[in-house]
Amino acid sequence: MQDIDIEESNFSIRTQETLQILVYSDVFQYPLTKKEIYERGKITVNELELCLNKLIQENKLYLINGFYTLHNDNQLVSTRLKRNQLAKKFMTSAILMTKIIANFPFIRGVFLSGSMSKECMDDDSDIDFFIITSPKRLWVSHLFCSLFKKIFLLNERKYFCYNYFIDSEHLKITNKSIYTAIELKTLIPLYGYSYYKQLQDENNWATDFFPNYPLLKNNDVFTKQTYFQKTLEFVLDNKLGDWIDQRFLNWSVARRRKKLDPKLFQNTDYYTNLQSYVAKAHITDTHPNIINEYAKKLQYYSYFEADK
Repeated sequence: MQDIDIEESNFSIRTQETLQILVYSDVFQYPLTKKEIYERGKITVNELELCLNKLIQENKLYLINGFYTLHNDNQLVSTRLKRNQLAKKFMTSAILMTKIIANFPFIRGVFLSGSMSKECMDDDSDIDFFIITSPKRLWVSHLFCSLFKKIFLLNERKYFCYNYFIDSEHLKITNKSIYTAIELKTLIPLYGYSYYKQLQDENNWATDFFPNYPLLKNNDVFTKQTYFQKTLEFVLDNKLGDWIDQRFLNWSVARRRKKLDPKLFQNTDYYTNLQSYVAKAHITDTHPNIINEYAKKLQYYSYFEADK
């Protein structure tokens, strides 16, 4: 054990914080590497080493083939590795989709999100995209994405699930939960790196959750505007574009209010948020369920800590 002077009370807090990181990942049954725990934590590498050793000694944590987990179960590690391989397999498709939709008018940033951005894909997972558009043209961009999916992908969402659009003048995310912070920090920018940096800057509150998480490097797979995109933007940068944008927004809101459960419009942080500057189509209980499950697990491990 390295000779590092950490006050006992402070060390106890750091150890509990480290345990909380593992508790959140356990919601997804996803063991973490030491590097991943560090990125999701608030302590130094040396402090983390001490905390992990303490948790292992107390049988609260297990190290299996380089992965840390709350359960002494090799299958968890095997499942994680399979998820990682599946995510790598779909990366080629994600890049291809990015190169296509980056050509659509007024799209300025295309980032991978969801399970794909965390390399945690199952057989039923989709390739999720977080898209940034020009101001006052979000719904024009959304329309082109919708037409592309319906016509060329036969409305199949497996390879192109665009569940979050936001325009470049409204990059601040209001829901400041650990779930949202993880989503923001793990976004993988494939097009529009400058907008990725702006998004992170506008939501620096997420850094309070994960101060060690690095800003990803520029790996844009598409960089220049094409003649196709420039021409469409020229044609639609006028009252016609205004009309199409507002018309498609109104149609989308009316259609979803007719089809979806009214509760999905009552909490825009968790569910659906359709406005001129944002299109978030979250129609399941994924977000609140994860937060609730995390709270339950935290409560359980808090009791476990007290019992010790």
